[in-house]
Amino acid sequence: MFPGREARLDDAEIRGFLARDYPRLVNAVALASGSYPAAEDAVQEALVRAWIRSERGEHVESLPGWVAAVALNLTRSGWRRTMAERRARRRLPERSAPFVAAPSEEHVDVAQALEALPRRQREVAVLRYLLEMSTAEVAAVLGISEGTVKSSLARARTHLVEALAVHDTEVTNDVEGR
Repeated sequence: MFPGREARLDDAEIRGFLARDYPRLVNAVALASGSYPAAEDAVQEALVRAWIRSERGEHVESLPGWVAAVALNLTRSGWRRTMAERRARRRLPERSAPFVAAPSEEHVDVAQALEALPRRQREVAVLRYLLEMSTAEVAAVLGISEGTVKSSLARARTHLVEALAVHDTEVTNDVEGR
């Protein structure tokens, strides 16, 4: 038997991950990053990296947690790359302004409220509430202290309550008017 052989991911574990965790992780990373296609790519790339690690005999402690951490890092790297490209494009002579569709006011929802949060608060909220990770797990995935997780969650909740309360004004007024 090869050293580390017992650390390899088996087909059943991969199938279980794909059936149970993959859709939730993609949705969570999409909410945290603001891009569903980028989230799909990142989660798939993270899963491939986990498989490669296991083939080398390296242990992956918690496949969903490890994939979430790597996928979030990949989307952050992609965001940094995109921002660098935008800065570089601004330095080029302008040719024509791209068409930008106006956002629909009717489609303001939780995803948009999450998008408005600062990156750290958004990531903490998504991992804690959407993926139902414990405070300790969120801290481990993001490489921050549990205290930072708790304070980020408190700030995120405050912002989300304020952002989503605006949408309840019409309903509240209807109820009060009766």
